[in-house]
Amino acid sequence: MAHSVEIEFKTLIKEADYLALVAMYCQPAPVFFNQTNTYFDTPDFSLKSQHMGLRIRTFDQRGELTLKSPLKESQGLLETTDYLTLAEAQDLIAANQIVPDGHVATFLKEHRIDITKLVIHGQLTTKRVEVNLRPDVLLVLDESWYHGQHDFELEMEVTDEEAGQAFFVNFLKENQLSYLPGGNKVTRTFNAKLSK
Repeated sequence: MAHSVEIEFKTLIKEADYLALVAMYCQPAPVFFNQTNTYFDTPDFSLKSQHMGLRIRTFDQRGELTLKSPLKESQGLLETTDYLTLAEAQDLIAANQIVPDGHVATFLKEHRIDITKLVIHGQLTTKRVEVNLRPDVLLVLDESWYHGQHDFELEMEVTDEEAGQAFFVNFLKENQLSYLPGGNKVTRTFNAKLSK
């Protein structure tokens, strides 16, 4: 189990900009990896109403159950994660369940979320590449597919909110990128599924 604070800034980008950024920042040989997020919530979206997001993420050889919840005094999010084997993650997804006795479940119960009411609300698959621009700045470039949608996103994970935001804004300006808000992945996935 791990707790971590996530501070990130993000924007949707055009495919041409995505390809240019990969060519500029991820050379000589970009290392892409795939991940699939399976999102859970209650039928009446209790987590969403509390600005929380819950997913099982599967990679090629492992999985993880992560709850993102808002921090009271910061823009960042608290991430609570239970690490899983790939088989455990796949079994939970097939059963439409989360780990019943893990740290994520404990946190949800403390916030009056009935974990037996959780259901899968969507899936999103991402091809990702990451590169450290500085010790405190991770550039993440994503190409994602979900419920008939396909998009490209730039994320910048930082350790300091104020300095990170300034770096993000400057990075967009230096690379002549427009800020295109699109919401986070869970929101985009839910909206795409509901619009079908």
